[in-house]
Amino acid sequence: MKLGVNTVLFGGYDLPTAIKNIKFCGYDGVELSSIVGMVEHLTPNATDQELEEIRNLIAENELELYCVEAATNILDPENRERTKRVFEKAAKLGIPMVTTGSAGESDNEELFEQSVTAVEELTKAAHDAGIKYALKLHYGQSIYNTKSALKLLEAFQHPALGLNFDATHVGRVGDDPVQALDALQEHVIHSHIRDTMIDQLAIAAPEFQTAGRGTVPLEGIINKMAEIDYQGATVLEIIGANAYPLEQVTAIAAESRGYLSRLIIEATKNKEA
Repeated sequence: MKLGVNTVLFGGYDLPTAIKNIKFCGYDGVELSSIVGMVEHLTPNATDQELEEIRNLIAENELELYCVEAATNILDPENRERTKRVFEKAAKLGIPMVTTGSAGESDNEELFEQSVTAVEELTKAAHDAGIKYALKLHYGQSIYNTKSALKLLEAFQHPALGLNFDATHVGRVGDDPVQALDALQEHVIHSHIRDTMIDQLAIAAPEFQTAGRGTVPLEGIINKMAEIDYQGATVLEIIGANAYPLEQVTAIAAESRGYLSRLIIEATKNKEA
C-alpha cells in the first residue's frame, strides 16, 4: 500500500522544505497542494522551468507524485478553468490524477444536478489531458456520502472518473466509513487519510488529525483496503497547520507514518494468514 503526504500539511513552508521533511519521515510519495487560500505548491501558471524544478526535487528525494489536490468551488466557471490548467500541469509532471470536491450543498437537488454537470465537464477535460479526475466525497457538498456518490455514478460514468475516499468526511455525516469504502470500492482510485473526532462536525486541530489521536476507525479502514486489494495511494491530508513550527508539522507527519505503517503491516499479515 502506497503511503504519501499532501503538502498542505506544510502549507507554511516552501515545497523544497516540505519534500525534504516528507522524505525524512519515510513516506513513499507526495500529493501536491494547489489550493487557493491554503497553499499553492503547484500553480496553474507554473512555467516549464518551475515544473522541471519540481520534477528534479521529487527525483532527488526518490519519491513519487501521486496526485494534485485542487480543492475549489467547481460550480464557478472561473474555478473550473483554473482546474483545467492544473490538469495540464499535472500531466506535464506525470501525475496521474487531480482531486477536488463536488461543491454544491448536501441534499439540494438543483445544486446536485449542477455539480454533476461540472463533474462531467472536468472529467472530460482530465481525459483530454491524459489523467484521471478523483472526485472527493466532501462533508456539506453535493456528493458527500455513499448514497450521493452512487447517485452521481448512476448519472455519469467515465473511464477518467473515480472517487477520492476520505473517512473523516463520510463518517461525520453518519455513514460507517468501513462500510462506505466497501460499497464504493470499485470506484475508489485515491484516498485521503487522517484522524479527527468523528462525532464532531468540525475537523479537529492538526494535533488531533494526527493518525491515532482521534476516533476515526483507521484500523478498520486499512483492513478493508487490504481486503479489497486497494491499489491506489493513501495520502495523509492534514489541514490547519500553516502557522505551526516546522518541528511540530514534521512530528505530525512522522507520528502518523509510524501509526499507519503499523496498521498496514498488520492488515497485510492478516490478509495473508
